[in-house]
Amino acid sequence: MHRAREFSLSWWLLTLLLSGASAVNAAPVPSLYAAVAADADPLRAAQMAMREVLVRLVGSREAADDPALAAIVDDAKRYVQLERSTTRGATQVIFDGAALRSAVTTAGRSIWGPDRPLVWVVLPTLSSAASEELRAQLNAAAQVRGLPIALVSADSTAPVLADAGGTGSSALLTAARRAGAEAALISQPSPSDPQTLQWTLLAAGAEGHWVGGAAVAIDGATDALARAARELDSAPATDIDCRIDGVADLASFTEVLGAVGAAPGVSEVTVRSVAADRLTLHLTSRGGSAALTHALVADHLQAVGSSAEGTLQYRYHAGP
Repeated sequence: MHRAREFSLSWWLLTLLLSGASAVNAAPVPSLYAAVAADADPLRAAQMAMREVLVRLVGSREAADDPALAAIVDDAKRYVQLERSTTRGATQVIFDGAALRSAVTTAGRSIWGPDRPLVWVVLPTLSSAASEELRAQLNAAAQVRGLPIALVSADSTAPVLADAGGTGSSALLTAARRAGAEAALISQPSPSDPQTLQWTLLAAGAEGHWVGGAAVAIDGATDALARAARELDSAPATDIDCRIDGVADLASFTEVLGAVGAAPGVSEVTVRSVAADRLTLHLTSRGGSAALTHALVADHLQAVGSSAEGTLQYRYHAGP
């Protein structure tokens, strides 16, 4: 006989307590409020740097020329915390983060938080020189947009994908999450032109397809992820009860908690009961039950309906 038990712990505390739990990571953006401007004049350099930082901070390419933020650009010197010349005649500018965030929100624009989804970027098989060039371009574009990325080659991901169950969208996103990322950006040569790359973004609440170089891919992915984050932030927080069957051991228990706790919009996880192979949870989440179900598809959790009381019902399937 199994005795049901109820306890409430924050997701992060659960992660610390339960060894082997898989965590999906948001990655802090380095140098969010800093930029190097190719100008030695302090005022022009501050304004140029401000345009770059606003794009990174808001998560929108339009932020650089947004009329609502024009006064911040014009008065960029007001927010400078440190300004110094480089040996190449450029100017490094670091802005006061708190003052700048306040000014942007006062102007009616939202901030994309510093903890952003880590994107697992899978590169095609290329020559050594071409691969290095593509990696450099991706890193440079990601720095401009403030997008954390982890670059991996298609060859090196084969074992991970096999473990995740194949090369379909669900398996690719599962592999990315197992690698500690929240999204996957997959590149493949175009069938009509092998010199041109096709890019596909896979993430909970965001997706997209682009054709072109590194900047096109990073811009498209960043725009989609920032837009999804804004929509999620604006959604009301709701309470959701869910029941998950098939949670038969510690490994499945920690994997399920990892998946649910890391789902976009989930802020609190309460374990209501554990009885036999059934886990009952209470969640506080933004985005509603449909968004939660969509996010859990890649984590071996299959939706099987809901009870008369509205409790969401899932079944966990271990392995691929």
